[in-house]
Amino acid sequence: PGSISRVGEAVEAALSGRKIRALEGEDEKVGLPKVRLNPAVGIVEIASGCMSECSFCQTKLAKGGIQSYRVGDIVRQVRAEVADGCGEIWLTSTDNGCYGFDIGSSLPELLGAVCGIGGDFGVRIGMMNPMYMGRILGGLAREIARDRRIYRFLHIPVQSGSDAVLREMRRGHTRQTFAGACGRLRGEFGRFTIATDIIVGYPTESGEDFEQTVGMLEETRPDIINLSRYSSRPGTDAASLERLDEEETRRRSRAIHGLAERISRESSEEWIGWRGPVRLVERGPGGLAGRNYAYRQVSLPEQGGLRMGQMVDIEVVGASTHGLIGRIKS
Repeated sequence: PGSISRVGEAVEAALSGRKIRALEGEDEKVGLPKVRLNPAVGIVEIASGCMSECSFCQTKLAKGGIQSYRVGDIVRQVRAEVADGCGEIWLTSTDNGCYGFDIGSSLPELLGAVCGIGGDFGVRIGMMNPMYMGRILGGLAREIARDRRIYRFLHIPVQSGSDAVLREMRRGHTRQTFAGACGRLRGEFGRFTIATDIIVGYPTESGEDFEQTVGMLEETRPDIINLSRYSSRPGTDAASLERLDEEETRRRSRAIHGLAERISRESSEEWIGWRGPVRLVERGPGGLAGRNYAYRQVSLPEQGGLRMGQMVDIEVVGASTHGLIGRIKS
C-alpha cells in the first residue's frame, strides 16, 4: 500500500512477463490522480496505517503504523474535489480517530480546516475506533455542531459487548466506552446516526459473552449494524486459537442479524414524516437517492427530472431496514 505510485510500473512489468517487488515505501495517497466511480463523491484519504494491535486483524501487517497526511495537503485535495463538482466529501483512513497523533494534529483540527473551504458540500467522517475517541470526542462534537455541512454520522466499530472478549481481541476499549460515546452524541444532537461493527464467534466468546453483546445492542441501538462471523486471518495472533463450533457461530450470527434488522427498521420508522433537504449523491431502488443531515439514505423512486448532486426538499413517507423513502415536497 505504501508503494501505490509504482502501480503503473508494476502493470507494465506484468504485461512484459517481468517480476517486480514493491513492498516498501511511504507514498502519501492524498493528491494522487484518480478515477471516480461516483462523480458526486470525492474520497480523500487522510492517513495510512493505524495505532491498534487487534489480535484478529491483518491491516497493521499490511499497512504498518499510523502515517497521517498533512492538513494543508488534505485541504488542497478537498478543495480540488469540490471544484470538480463533488457534492460530498468522504474523509477516510484505517482509523480516523487517531488521525494526527503522529504529527501533532487531530481530527477536530482537520475538520476545522476542511470546513474553512467555501462551498456547498457535505462531509462524511469515516470509521473511527472507540479506543481513541476519548481524546477527541469533545472537539469532534464542537466541530460537528459548528458546521452543518458535517454529517451527524459516525461509524464506531465496537466488535463485542463483552469486556472479556474485547480484552482478548486487544481492542483497547470497553463496552462502556462505546455506550458512553453513543449517549453523549445523541444527548447533544438528538438525531445522530451511529453505525457499528460486530464480530460473532471469536474463539474465546462464551454464551454469556454473546448475551452481553445482545444486551449492549439493545441498550445502545446503533442505527446500522455491520455483522461478521469470525474468520481466522493468517499471521494474526488469534489465528492460533481453536475455533468455536461452526453451527453455534451461525446460530449467533442469525440472532444478531435479526436483532440488527429490527433495530434498523425501527430507527428508520422514526423518520417518517420528517421534512427537509437531501443531497442526491447515489442511485437507489428505482431512481436517485440522497442523504439528509444525519446521513440517512432517502430513495426517491419513480421521480424523474432529477440530477446527481442536486439538493431537493423532501418528505419521508416510508421506511425499511435499509433506508428511507421520500417524495419531493410540493
